[in-house]
Amino acid sequence: MICGRTGEPSKEHVVGRRVRDALGTRGLVREYSGTTYVGGTEALAIVLHGVCVTCNRGWLEYLDRKAWSVLEPILLGAAAGTVRIIDPADQAILAAWAVKVSLLLSLSKFRDQDNGWIPASTLDWLYRNHRSCMPPPGSRVWMGGLKTSDVPASVQVACLTDGQDDPVAHCGTFSVGNVLFQVFCCEQKDSVLSLDNEIWLEPKGLYVPALLQIAPAVAPIRWPPEVVFTVDDLKPLAGRLQQGLPSRA
Repeated sequence: MICGRTGEPSKEHVVGRRVRDALGTRGLVREYSGTTYVGGTEALAIVLHGVCVTCNRGWLEYLDRKAWSVLEPILLGAAAGTVRIIDPADQAILAAWAVKVSLLLSLSKFRDQDNGWIPASTLDWLYRNHRSCMPPPGSRVWMGGLKTSDVPASVQVACLTDGQDDPVAHCGTFSVGNVLFQVFCCEQKDSVLSLDNEIWLEPKGLYVPALLQIAPAVAPIRWPPEVVFTVDDLKPLAGRLQQGLPSRA
């Protein structure tokens, strides 16, 4: 499916075993298509079928393993009064992993829906360049804190279209434990974003202190953020990237 091989197929757990084990819960993952709630999946066992064994045990596992070393200390929230510094290299690892998870969530849960479109060239770039532990060119990724004890994970996806209703960008917002990620990515041919798009993508208003940009990573960030989201914030948060791209000149 990803690499083009025709070898033995396997089942890729989109959210890796380490994360599922750490959360230790049987709760439901909330799933949305755009802003429409479509149901829940038991625990975090979201499976993408048709992935070859080589990919499953190779580059996908590699990104899971690299991201885990950064994600583990913050997954279940920070102890009161403690601050962690996440440097740009670790931010890049988390961002690459977040792009992978967001795209595979779309493929596994929303493939036959309009919102489930993904930029195939960006997933291919990640496959070919995974050892760089860098997010694909043109990707923008933010992370935030989430105050919750009863929602182990959530996912919302959307596909942005141009004036001809052709898909041009994937937007994904997902959470695991007490950490959430927001992902924007497009096809690699469109990876150089215009200034208008960069301005549109920037968090504004109350989102400024709550969303920390990790792709591109430019400086160390302090964790947790000054403002932490609640479960009720997830739907409007996803909506900030679903208003449509600025018109192209």
